[in-house]
Amino acid sequence: MMEAKPRFITFGISHFCEKARWALDWHGIGYKEVSWPPGLHQVLAKRCGAKHTTLPIVLDGETVVQGSGAIIDWADQCTQDYSRRLNAPNAREIEQRADDVIGIHVRRLAYAEMLPRFPHLAKPALFSNTSRSHRLIGNMMWPVTRQVMMRMYDVRPGAAAESRAKLEAELTWLDSLLAGRPYFTGDRFSRADIAVASLLAPFAQPEEMPTYHEMSIPDALVADVERWRERPVMRWVAAQYQKHRAAESSSPQPASSQC
Repeated sequence: MMEAKPRFITFGISHFCEKARWALDWHGIGYKEVSWPPGLHQVLAKRCGAKHTTLPIVLDGETVVQGSGAIIDWADQCTQDYSRRLNAPNAREIEQRADDVIGIHVRRLAYAEMLPRFPHLAKPALFSNTSRSHRLIGNMMWPVTRQVMMRMYDVRPGAAAESRAKLEAELTWLDSLLAGRPYFTGDRFSRADIAVASLLAPFAQPEEMPTYHEMSIPDALVADVERWRERPVMRWVAAQYQKHRAAESSSPQPASSQC
């Protein structure tokens, strides 16, 4: 009798969800992805036993794993192929900085440019792959959800400029940290590389992540994409997706062990 696959709960647009998705695919862990619409996700997360209302979440029987970093830990524990484990010296420190700066300000910049004046551009991606019943409820909640999101992510006058400046400084730091090296932590791919690549993907727009390069965005964000495209770290992101993402996302291998 086949074991049920874990459920992987996401926002389709979320770069933090892509970070966790990449780790699951890297380890060949089969899963059923389920997308929840914003707003309603807070109620659904509490119902499934999660401690917080943030996504991503993995539900594997009675096990609830919440947050991209925790899911990477869980995925590492699920595999018997030690050569593919994602921990490496200094990797967690770089991952944490990526979460706290890149992850936060990529999201804030995107929402600051879209939610106040162009919410119709954000909504399709936020609601993609949700069930019909959840989408109906999410649509009814959307006017309130949009306002809550703006408060939650500190979207106010000047927010876009602040986050853009933070990202400019961080891209400069990442360029210097790479300095032509293939990876951030020595000679092997690690959780630090997954974190930086996935969290920058909304602006790097790799072909292997069509959610980002196919969605419509305001002109200000298009200008950011074009301005940052040739930075060393952005070229590195594209290379990581080509080398380490295409095969995993298109045809994941069977998991070597199941948690």
